[in-house]
Amino acid sequence: MQHGQNNFINTPLAIDKAFLLSIIPTIILGYQQKDFLSAEKIVEKAHKNIELQASEAQDLGADVFPVVLNISGPIMKYSSYYYLGTQDMISILKNLDQHPQVSGIVLNIDSGGGMVSGTAELTATIKGLSKPTIAYTNGYMCSAAMDIASGATMRMASPYADMIGSIGTMMSYQDFSAMFEKWGATIYEIYAPQSTEKNKEFRELQAGNKEAYEERLRVMTEDFIGRMKENLSESIQDDDLVFKGKTYGPKEALAVGLIDEIGTIEDALNKF
Repeated sequence: MQHGQNNFINTPLAIDKAFLLSIIPTIILGYQQKDFLSAEKIVEKAHKNIELQASEAQDLGADVFPVVLNISGPIMKYSSYYYLGTQDMISILKNLDQHPQVSGIVLNIDSGGGMVSGTAELTATIKGLSKPTIAYTNGYMCSAAMDIASGATMRMASPYADMIGSIGTMMSYQDFSAMFEKWGATIYEIYAPQSTEKNKEFRELQAGNKEAYEERLRVMTEDFIGRMKENLSESIQDDDLVFKGKTYGPKEALAVGLIDEIGTIEDALNKF
């Protein structure tokens, strides 16, 4: 199985900042303790969870049954750390869509967002499935996770869910050159005369000019908002803040049309 490498630092993110700050200690601890799962183990764990659901349903005599796919933690393109990547989610969902006994799919989401890369592809895959889908959250369903949820047939939230929305993008860039120079390192960057556009955005940022990166984020966010407006066209009630990155509790999210219903995950499963 081929897996790529996530670049979660210095890359455009569709993520709620509070959620991003909350996961950083876990990622740092994982690096220190070297206890991250391999990509293969992460995917194997997801498959075993679905197989267990199918086995339990069949033991109860069900000819058809819904399944739950857990989408938790930061949204990443490739499976790594402890988290299932969007590329592997796509593969799993396509297989479930072809399964004759699967009556529907609940996307059990608890994520404040993550990488822009790979998210739109997963959203499009969900939207194109022949099986009905429900995006459900009892925690966070923000930014990239909200993008993913928009592709589902409907969206539900627990009355005790944390935050929903945060439709927008951001970028956090780290430049460690001053630290290295303090340690006595001399850093040289030399570009070929033909390579005038190479790393131009970052070089402009180092010079104090954010406009190049802001333009990149503007284009990405315009695409994000356009996709959300299309996918939620039948429910959205824009309060003039929903597409500016505001987050909502469950009742407020229902009022602006980010979700269709408040209930339990059992309520969601009973719809199939």
